Amino acid sequence: MMNEFWRTIAKLLMLCCIAALASCGNDRNLGEDEGVITPGGDGKNPPVITFDNGTGIYTVKILKDITITPVVDNATDPVYTWKDEKGKIVSTDASFTYSSPADGEKFFTFRVDAKNGSAQEELRIDVMDKMIPSVSLIQYYSTYVGESVTIKSAVNFTEGSTYKWTNEEGAIIGDKEEYTFVATQEGSFNITLTVTNEDGPGKATTTIRVAPERKLNITFENERQTVPAGRAACVAPIITDNTENTTYAWEVNGEPYLNETKPTFTFTPPAAGEYKVKVTGTDGDVSAEAAQTIECLQSDETARYRAPQAGSSSSKVTVYNLLPAPGQFVQQISGKTEAEACRYAETRMNEVDNYVSLGAWGGYIVVGFDHSVYNASASDNNQYDFSIIGNAFNGSSEPGIVYVMQDENGNGLPDDTWYELKGCETGKSTTWQNYSVTYYRPPTYNMPVQWIDNRGNTGTTDLRPAFPGWLKGDSYELRGTRIKERTFLNNNGIWSNESYEWGYADNYGEDFLSDGDNHDANAIGNGFKIKNAIYPDGTPVNLRYIDFIKVQTGVQSQAGVLGEVSTEVYGFRDIQMEKAPGQL
Repeated sequence: MMNEFWRTIAKLLMLCCIAALASCGNDRNLGEDEGVITPGGDGKNPPVITFDNGTGIYTVKILKDITITPVVDNATDPVYTWKDEKGKIVSTDASFTYSSPADGEKFFTFRVDAKNGSAQEELRIDVMDKMIPSVSLIQYYSTYVGESVTIKSAVNFTEGSTYKWTNEEGAIIGDKEEYTFVATQEGSFNITLTVTNEDGPGKATTTIRVAPERKLNITFENERQTVPAGRAACVAPIITDNTENTTYAWEVNGEPYLNETKPTFTFTPPAAGEYKVKVTGTDGDVSAEAAQTIECLQSDETARYRAPQAGSSSSKVTVYNLLPAPGQFVQQISGKTEAEACRYAETRMNEVDNYVSLGAWGGYIVVGFDHSVYNASASDNNQYDFSIIGNAFNGSSEPGIVYVMQDENGNGLPDDTWYELKGCETGKSTTWQNYSVTYYRPPTYNMPVQWIDNRGNTGTTDLRPAFPGWLKGDSYELRGTRIKERTFLNNNGIWSNESYEWGYADNYGEDFLSDGDNHDANAIGNGFKIKNAIYPDGTPVNLRYIDFIKVQTGVQSQAGVLGEVSTEVYGFRDIQMEKAPGQL
């Protein structure tokens, strides 16, 4: 949620708020450079304008009044000026009240001139003939007999609205913004919410699927896993609804491995070929099983190493995949297809040194250099192998989890095995592996995006979130590792995203490659070591090089009017390219 259009110019605590805004929240899609910040002649810090709704976009009905009161911080003896699109002064007060006899988009500029400098922001008022509520519900819930589900709605134009929840028979079962469904019997149940105001009703329906009881479930995210000759494969299924009494049995091509009883299994293929690895979980009289095929390649690790050449670049990358989660800056990403979006991201990072926003939790980007990145940290722990450029600063970290991959099959594509890089949160009880979130498209623009995760939690991404433009469906799922957020609202009303010690992109941690607090939110990298690549069970992989890098927003967090916490990526650097060997 980084807003690159603000640049803070001091270290005052108040300007942590500017920086948080710089990080997060006031890009209103009205142009990248419309904001103006002018320092005072005495070198003091300028005023800061924050819109009370966080977006600078307001909605009002024809002939109805709307009063807008921006928050102005750090202004000494301020003078206020409001101008319309023609430059006419329409108010000189701190607030502005507006009404219109016609619908349409109306633009205004709010300016603050003070002894310590000036600031200016543009806002938009959408005047509408009618404001009928749009209603959004998560499409599906799953639960069990004897348990309950709380259904939360997202609705716009709620002023003066009434709520009516009805079941399939049309009976009214609730009249609040949310409704708790108690599962008393197995089956599938449809619940409808109708929200009505003076302009009319809006409605949406959700389905609750009720199973008779919780049941052990074991699956694999991928049916296949590849490894080069000589490397172990860590077989790690996704296990849900298990208990501490669950036991596990493993077999390879039908042969049992009696000493393997953990929920993960590290298997080293004895020769090239395919191996079917099956796990059976047992919990009382309930059992479940799943299988994954391990493909051991003919070639070993050294065979696919691509040494840097004379024309190799340490900074230009190819973007292979780009799938942000919904976020306030996702609509900036141009492209009708993912391939077009990837080319856009390459231009942003390789040519204009600008950022790509990954949106809320789970949004990711996959890149590769024109050569392999050598693991220098394996022999020198003081060395970083590559860096990822973000714009974190003291008080604003939006951590991205990093994964690496070798081109094990040599086809030039990131379709082999991902290994997560260990960070300071790895192994903690608050860190969730095999986490997934499904995001649901709202019925109209400028509404919160609802989500539900694979643990039954629900929430919203609130500040003008957008789906990636190339996705056409009503929902999509993202999967990965989630770390606990460090988002706080301080006593002075300023939001803060505190840093993590080490191991994450766009994070003001120990591996931040710059001195000082970076209060200007400049594009600066974090350093990463290939030696920190781990299997899903946390043991080291010991990769000698990598070919692909994946960065994924690691937290699911909202910072109030600043919006979602989203990792921003400006680019990548191979730090050790000049020292990389010609062959392994």
